Amino acid sequence: MKGAIFFVLFIVGFTTISFSQNVVAQDGLALKYLVKLPPKPSKNPPLIILLHGYGSNEKDLFELKNFLPEEYIIVAARATYILGGASYQWFSKEMVNGKYSGNAEQMTNSRNKLVQFIDQLTSKYHADKERVYLIGFSQGAMMSYEVGLTNPNKLKGIGILSGVLPESLKPLVSQDKSLAKLKIFVAHGTADKILLYDDGMKAANYLRTLGLQPDFHGYKDMGHTITNSVLSDLLSWIKS
Repeated sequence: MKGAIFFVLFIVGFTTISFSQNVVAQDGLALKYLVKLPPKPSKNPPLIILLHGYGSNEKDLFELKNFLPEEYIIVAARATYILGGASYQWFSKEMVNGKYSGNAEQMTNSRNKLVQFIDQLTSKYHADKERVYLIGFSQGAMMSYEVGLTNPNKLKGIGILSGVLPESLKPLVSQDKSLAKLKIFVAHGTADKILLYDDGMKAANYLRTLGLQPDFHGYKDMGHTITNSVLSDLLSWIKS
């Protein structure tokens, strides 16, 4: 999402110690991550997990921490596979029948790590297991689909920001009653040249065939990015 947000953000540098009293970098779980704790401690706070896109890292979507509800624990995870330097990916990109897809083994591994990571986070921070959101951008959005549709019992909702649904995921989709309760937010720009708007709409239509009701938002002339309008709609969805 580098260069993708239209408002000015102060970006803190990555460190292995505290950024402030409530913002710290962490290791020791299934994935490395940054976390911002609520300013006012509470019993079983809700949790939002942010998943960055291809070639980025956990600092990217963590920029959104001050724009999300302060009563939530905000976690930004680092993707499973290193590209080089400070760049990471959830899976190697592959094209299947002309469509963006990924290495199946790596997608499975990242999905499994994320499921484990959710359990570890809710245990470590005593988070409310009934109010966990997974929100991803681009490749991170694809992983949100991967986790949400196969393990809906782990989440209250998934936020899909400029993402598509991998065809390889469809045979794995859970059909249990917890899937019907999964909240889904989808945001996609009509001018997206990386992951096409039409493919984002097709994903939403597929969700409807499962009996789900995705909250789909199309943004005219928006490319592969996140804007203030997206954030405003996302916040309304979280609070609904």
